This record gives sequence, C-alpha cells and structure tokens, in this order.
Amino acid sequence: MDIREMLGQRLVFGFPGTAVPAEFAALVREYKIGNVILFRYNIDSLPQLTRLCADIQELIRGATGHDAFIAIDQEGGMVTRLPWDAVNVPGSMALAATGKPENAALAAEITARQLRGVGVNFNLAPDLDVNSNPMNPVIVVRIFGDDPNRAALFGAKAVEGYRNGGILCCGKHFPGHGDTAVDSHIGLPRIEKTLAQLESCELIPFRAAIAAGVPAIMSSHILFPSIEPGGVPATMSRAILQGLLRETLGFDGLILSDCMVMDAIRRNYG
Repeated sequence: MDIREMLGQRLVFGFPGTAVPAEFAALVREYKIGNVILFRYNIDSLPQLTRLCADIQELIRGATGHDAFIAIDQEGGMVTRLPWDAVNVPGSMALAATGKPENAALAAEITARQLRGVGVNFNLAPDLDVNSNPMNPVIVVRIFGDDPNRAALFGAKAVEGYRNGGILCCGKHFPGHGDTAVDSHIGLPRIEKTLAQLESCELIPFRAAIAAGVPAIMSSHILFPSIEPGGVPATMSRAILQGLLRETLGFDGLILSDCMVMDAIRRNYG
C-alpha cells in the first residue's frame, strides 16, 4: 500500500441519505476510504439496508481492493439504528435489571445475527461505562448500571454474544464516560480522578472485556488531567491509549476514536 491507501484504511466516513451519494463514491475513489459508519438516517428498511451494504462493499472493494468495515451503533434500547422491520433488543440497563448475564449474551448474539444478515459487520457496542454520576446527560440507560463489577460481568457476556453471532464489537468509551456531567457531543468533559480511582471503578469493565477477547475499544473525548497532563482528551493521548490501554491493560486489538466531528473535538481542536 502507498501512504494514501494506508491512511484510507484507518478512516471511517459517513454520508447522508439511504443510497451511496455520487460525491461520497468520488471521495472513496480519490482518498481510498476503507470504512463506513451508518446512522438512522441511512436506513429505511431491512431490504434497503441490505442493498446499501452491498453497494458500499462493491464501491470500497473496487477502490481499495479490500473489504470494508461497515459499522453501526446498534446498542439496543435508546440507541438503535435498525428500522421497524428489524429485531431491536432491550438496552443494557434493562438487560442488567434481569440479573441474568446470559441475557446480555443472548441480546448481543441476536443483534449480531440481524446485522450480519444485512451486511453490517462491526457493531460499536457494548457501552462499558459505569454510571457513577447520576447527572450524566449522555450515558444514562445505555450501560449496565452503576456497579463496576456488574458492568464487567454483563459487558464480558455481551462480547461473547457478538463473537458467537459472527461480527466484530467495540467496547466504549475508554477509559470511562460515566462520571461526567457534560455530553462530549456538545462540550469537552473533564474527569479529575486519579489512576487508582479509575482502577477501582471505570477500568474494571474494560479489563473484563479485554479478558473476554473484545476485538476493539473506542476512546472517549474526555480530559483526564491526572493521567494526561498535556491538555488533550483520551482520544489524542498517547499516555492513555498507548500507556494505559496498550501497556498497562495489555490490549492488542483495534483502537477506534469516537466521532471526530463531535463538538468536544471540533470546537476545541479542529
């Protein structure tokens, strides 16, 4: 690969509409974009989604010679992208309320089979955050609760379910988005916890997911000044992504950033 092809393999782009726009196709061919994320506005029905995924793969294979990751945020519950004619499972907090970790595995496997059937091969779930701040405006019921050990148990089971269902999954938002009162879609959160405090709460579900073989982990757009004094969020921090995630936790899988057009990044760093 030349440098443009290598860069393209590391980028994930979205587009408006329910079919591949000509402008996006031209972008893929010029810049060798290797991956796509789909949102609710890209999806009308399961037949339409199946056609769209096939068109995306045909476009990207032709431009790059490689299959695309087609990613989606199909967490279940309040964060669902699939249409009315699909199976949408309960969200993480509802699953945890059953008290049965096997339900997290079952819901993940059902979701994986549904996604794989239409051509989506990468689900950006489960959310491994711990709901340790009741004022959190964005995590709320998307997670397995406020107990880090329960979140670890249910999160690891979800990883198992996605693996059994035959698609990639992604734990998020490292090293933890649960103790914020700011939504990183519209602002830049800051968490003052020390590494020892993170180890006793936020990192517990991520350690469990890594032990369960989670193939990917997503970074958070959050400042952690106690472990990254350079004034950059986790997404941009070598100390957090290389030092903490790779070296301390031993994760050797794929690291993704959260969306780079969220205001936490766009308004503060460009």
